[in-house]
Amino acid sequence: MTTINHQETGVGMTDTPERFQEVLSSLRHAPLPRQMHVEEVPGPARIAPFSAAITASTFHQVDGQEAASGRFVVLHDPASQAAWDGDLRVVVQVRTRIEDSMASDGALGRAAWSWLTDSLEQAGAGYRALVGTVTRVVSDTFGGLELSSASAQAEVRASWSPSTTDLGPHLTAWYATVHLAAGDSPDLALPLTEARTDR
Repeated sequence: MTTINHQETGVGMTDTPERFQEVLSSLRHAPLPRQMHVEEVPGPARIAPFSAAITASTFHQVDGQEAASGRFVVLHDPASQAAWDGDLRVVVQVRTRIEDSMASDGALGRAAWSWLTDSLEQAGAGYRALVGTVTRVVSDTFGGLELSSASAQAEVRASWSPSTTDLGPHLTAWYATVHLAAGDSPDLALPLTEARTDR
């Protein structure tokens, strides 16, 4: 990923607010994680006047599918929104496959939520108004009339208002959350040189 594009409603690039330009610059210059596919995608167009989005999935696979994946979205409304307590909002989603027995584990929700909160703290990402949910999904796949496979997933959805326009630490925290969800080391969210320095 070398550039971060954004969706905007009814304005041209020259009208992009300076604060959102700072956000985009911080995302462009954030270090790329290891062992992860990262791709920029169109941001949602109707939630806020300006948005940008990134998706990621781990190299680590389970039964031929990525062990964890997710989406990182940043929204900007120059007029601010009361629910955000500001003009910027980060919205993330992380999904991972889990053992069927874990789907009924009462501790799963707290553990999955801690993947995110611990990662935000470790990355030094300042935020406020953090809200979110942890959802467990059990899917049964049928071939004809017979059950052919079953799978369980955990999904973390969260949003928060960043304290600055420097979203590099927030993006790194999200990368770390995806790696934690996959059972990988969160150090993989950092470039190799930084990961070694931190040890």
